[in-house]
Amino acid sequence: MEKEFFLTREEENLLLDILFQQNYASEILAVELTDIENGLKQTDVTQYKKITRLFYRLKNKGY
Repeated sequence: MEKEFFLTREEENLLLDILFQQNYASEILAVELTDIENGLKQTDVTQYKKITRLFYRLKNKGY
């Protein structure tokens, strides 16, 4: 059983900053999209489209 885990707003921002600095943000989205497309994860069409749009926005900005 997983325990609940919460980050403070500061920790969330730090994590996001590092993901962007290391150019991992788009990589994580790419893996998520691949998992969905290969049937390893399930989501609805709306969520899939949101992830896809975010992925392309990041890639277009160099992330």
